[in-house]
Amino acid sequence: MSDLEDDDAAAPAEATPAPDAGVSIVEGDAADAASVVKEGDGGDEKDPWSRSFVGIPINYFSVGLVYGGSVNILFPVLIIQNGVTSSFYSAAVSLVTVFWSYKIFFGTLCDLLPIMGRRWKWYIVLGWVLCAAVLVGLAGMGEDVTPSNLVVMLTLANLGYVMADVAADGFMVWMAHHEEQHRRGRIQTLIYIMREIGRLLIAIVIILGFSGPEVSCPGYEADPSVTCTMDESVAVRNDQYDEADPGNGWCHEMCDAANFMFGLTIPQFVWIIAAVNVASLPAYFLLYEEKREPEKARLVLDAFWRTLKKKAVWMLVLYTMVSSITFNVNIAAKNNANFVWLNFSNVQNQIQAILENLVFLAGLGLIRRFGLDWSWRKMIWSGTLLVTIFNLLYLLIVFDVIRNPWFYMFVDVTDNFMETLNFLAGTFAIVEVSEPGFEAITYALITTANNATIPLSIVISYQFMAFFPDLNTQEGLAQDTPQVRRDFAVLTFIVEAVNLSSLLSLPMLVRQKAEAREMMKANEESSFWAKFAIISATIFLLYSTVVTFLTVAGADSYGCYKILGGPGCTEDESSIPVYCLMGACFLYCYGVNFYHTFLPILRGQRK
Repeated sequence: MSDLEDDDAAAPAEATPAPDAGVSIVEGDAADAASVVKEGDGGDEKDPWSRSFVGIPINYFSVGLVYGGSVNILFPVLIIQNGVTSSFYSAAVSLVTVFWSYKIFFGTLCDLLPIMGRRWKWYIVLGWVLCAAVLVGLAGMGEDVTPSNLVVMLTLANLGYVMADVAADGFMVWMAHHEEQHRRGRIQTLIYIMREIGRLLIAIVIILGFSGPEVSCPGYEADPSVTCTMDESVAVRNDQYDEADPGNGWCHEMCDAANFMFGLTIPQFVWIIAAVNVASLPAYFLLYEEKREPEKARLVLDAFWRTLKKKAVWMLVLYTMVSSITFNVNIAAKNNANFVWLNFSNVQNQIQAILENLVFLAGLGLIRRFGLDWSWRKMIWSGTLLVTIFNLLYLLIVFDVIRNPWFYMFVDVTDNFMETLNFLAGTFAIVEVSEPGFEAITYALITTANNATIPLSIVISYQFMAFFPDLNTQEGLAQDTPQVRRDFAVLTFIVEAVNLSSLLSLPMLVRQKAEAREMMKANEESSFWAKFAIISATIFLLYSTVVTFLTVAGADSYGCYKILGGPGCTEDESSIPVYCLMGACFLYCYGVNFYHTFLPILRGQRK
């Protein structure tokens, strides 16, 4: 613990490094410098469980409930029950979370157009009313809702709860600014704990409600008088079906894939979530927020631009994008390998999700209790190294030393705990650079920058597979030859090397709260780098949007293109555009990192 404290204590000494090219120091009086000191630093801490603020933790619990329910319900309903294509499933997962990439627009809406003088309260209420209304509409479609309608309605629900989430982010940052410095971070960890509890509970509901024969046994009919379907594409996915005797009443038997005889319908499941949303509304109406007179949009945007030009802000935006692209590259062959080599089942998949939520909760609790003053760089450094170590343990599965699904779950869940450190370190930094008046828009900008880079990481992950064609299909993995195993090992080392390279960008991140505050007070500004950060985030966001909507508009028509993350629509489809994209991404990541981290050292401007 002492070395962490020493690292933090040393931070102010390096808080104002020699200016980079294009960065200017803005002179100002003491009042200007003091303006970056957060409201309430002298105390006045807000109790999140009080009548006036309990709506904030409840909001994040509801976010976890709807987000976890929207994503986790897709696997049993789309893949198992309806047998949709992989491209449709991937597009569906992207679409039901698409508005997370547009948090910046909701943040701007909150800060520019307050409702009845409140920037956050009524957007939280409006978002949850919209979400509940959509869920009630989905429930009204009945048990036979089509996969497409299910995805569309969950996407509209995503619009509602993301609006509420962004407004609550602004509220949360405002409350965090009222925490004393040595306690700052407790409200952030609390809201993520509440979110994970929501995800945990809905995962339990899904595993109990959607592991029965109605979902797990395609073509199942509970009524013995109903004739079994003659649709062979449905029947062959049920292990009770016998091609030699298709009239044997197979659809009335419980198949091996079902774990329970009971279950929920889609309307019943959706009503559960909608009921929680409606029951939570009174807590949002009770939220206390001071009334503010609306300001002209031009004045607000000009003031936010002055904030964005500060090095502490645009540097954090750049760090978020650069580190996210490289750290989120993954082993794309792992899901198929789990299915082929481990016979990984739906129940095990849901149990894994529950365990990941529990471990994430444990990590949040640990940081909240002991780690609020830990060096953010050391948290990310140690978390990334440990993630790499546990990812390399998958080689024991690759080389058939331990091929046990429970071993994989242990490795993956432990890996998730380490990623908690990386996640929290980045979010802690956002609070410190968010100035009063721009809480929602700043938090939304930086989280949008992170979310918009994820499709790029997915494309890069998939394109590494072009070098190892046998790993691209279940048939190739099923060969399980020494060559297949060696290819998988090489792919693993490549991906882990890319992940580790994200650590090169760590000097772009401040160490702790004190260094962030000193950097804000220093008033270093750069219009060029602020514009560069915004343009970069915009390009990534546009790419994310194109990938999502093209694959959804025609999953089988567009989802196969390599440039969109597919395996290729034809055998002779060129990979050159993808390699150019990968090269541009890596050039961006390492070029920006080199300019801001290592070039000043080579020039003698920084140690």
